[in-house]
Amino acid sequence: MRKTAKRLLVLFLALMVLAALPFETVFTAKSAAKTDFSAHLQIGKKEVTKKTHQMKADTSVKLKVKALSGKKSVKVNSIQYKSSNTKAVSVSKNGVIRAKAAGTAKITAAVKTKRGNRTVWLKVKVNAAQPGEETGGTSQQPGQESNGVQQPEPVPEPSLPDESGEKILIAYFTRSGNAEKIADMIADRTGGMKFRIETENAYPKDYDAVLEQASKELEQNARPALKTRVENMSEYDTVFLGYPVWFSDIPMAVHSFLDSYDFSGKKIIPFCTSGSSSPQTSYASVRASASGAEVLEGFWTPGASVGNARDEVNEWIDGLGITGRNQTQSTAAEEEGKVKITAGNTDFYAELEDNSSAQALREMLLEGPLTIRMHDYGDMEKVGPLGKSLPVNDENITTGPGDLILYQGNSLVIYYDTNTWNLTRLGKIKDVTKQELLAAFGNGDVTVRLSLS
Repeated sequence: MRKTAKRLLVLFLALMVLAALPFETVFTAKSAAKTDFSAHLQIGKKEVTKKTHQMKADTSVKLKVKALSGKKSVKVNSIQYKSSNTKAVSVSKNGVIRAKAAGTAKITAAVKTKRGNRTVWLKVKVNAAQPGEETGGTSQQPGQESNGVQQPEPVPEPSLPDESGEKILIAYFTRSGNAEKIADMIADRTGGMKFRIETENAYPKDYDAVLEQASKELEQNARPALKTRVENMSEYDTVFLGYPVWFSDIPMAVHSFLDSYDFSGKKIIPFCTSGSSSPQTSYASVRASASGAEVLEGFWTPGASVGNARDEVNEWIDGLGITGRNQTQSTAAEEEGKVKITAGNTDFYAELEDNSSAQALREMLLEGPLTIRMHDYGDMEKVGPLGKSLPVNDENITTGPGDLILYQGNSLVIYYDTNTWNLTRLGKIKDVTKQELLAAFGNGDVTVRLSLS
C-alpha cells in the first residue's frame, strides 16, 4: 500500500509540473520534430557548409543551396546572401561568388521555406595570383620574398567536377504554346538547350478534334511517331520535360519521347500546365516511363496563369539546386551590368553605357527578357522597335561593329559598320567583327532576344 501511495504521489507531482508548463512549450516541442529540416551549401557537387573554400582572385563560382527533410527536398521560397568582406569576396543575389582580392570572407545564406528559416555559412579564402602566373614570367617559390614582401604560399584549387554546371536539355510538347512559354523561362534561368517534341502527323487545330484524337490514343495506349529526335541525348545530365496535362496524364507523344531514349543516371524534371487537372498522375507516369532516372519535384501552373509564372519558375529551379553550364556566365553578366543578346544559336554580351538611356533599358530588362523583330537598314545596321520610349542622350559619334544605339528614343539599332551622326549610345559588344555579326544576324528580318540572364 505504501509503495502504491508513493507511485501515485510521484505521478501526481509529475502531472502538476506538466500542467504548469505553457501549452505553447509542449506544442512547439512536438511540432518542431515534424517541421525539422536542414539547409546545405554546395559548389558543384562539393559540400561546403561550414567549410573554407579556396579561390584565386578574379574567379567566380556558383553557390547552390539545398533544403532537406531527411532525404526529401524541401522547397526553398527565398535566399538572401551576404558577404562579411565585400572587398575580398562579393556574392550576388543569385549566389554567384566572385573573388576580388586576397583575403577571407564569411558568406551567409538566409534560407526561407514553408517549414521555417535556416541560416548557413561557409568561408571563402582568396589567394592572390603568384608573380608571373598571368604574364608567363618566372614565379616565386613558396615563401620567397619579392621586393621585401613575403608572398603567400599557393593553395591548390580543389577539384570541382561540376563547377561548370550541368548540361541541360529542355524538351517540351505543346499545342497551345503554354509549355513553350515555361520552357523559355527555364532556358533563361538555366541556360539549357530547348527541344520541341513534334509528331510526324500534326494534331488538329480545332480544340474538340484534339480532345477526340487524344482520347483515342489514350484508350489504345498508342505511341505516335515523332518527327524530331535528340541525336546527342547521352551528353545531357538533366532533362526538363514539359507538356500539357491531357485527361489527367501526359500526352501519348510524351510517352513516345520517354520510350525513345535511355535515361539511366539522368535527372528528369517535369513541368506542365492544365485547365484545372492535378499534375500528380502525370508525374507518376514520367517516373514509370523513365526507368533508371531520378525524377525531381515538378512544376505546374494553370494555363491561364502562364504569363505571370516567371517568379514561381525561378523559385522552383533555385529550390532544386540546378545549375546549368551557361548559368554562371550569364548570372555574372547580370551582376556586371551586361546585356545578353541572342540571335538564333549565337549569344553576344554587351556592356551598357553610363547614362539614363542605358539605365532605362536595364530597368526594362529587369522585368523580363525583351524580344525584338529587327530588319536591315542602310547596309550597316539592324533596327527594331523597343515598344517603349527611353530617355535620349544624343551626341555626335562614329559607330563601329557591335554598337548598340537608341534611335528616336524608341528603337534599338545594332551596328555592324560605321556611321557618323547625333546618336544615343546604349552599349557595345566588345571585340566583335562585322563578319561575326553578319553571320549571326544574317540578311533580312531576324528575331533578337535581350536579357540580363
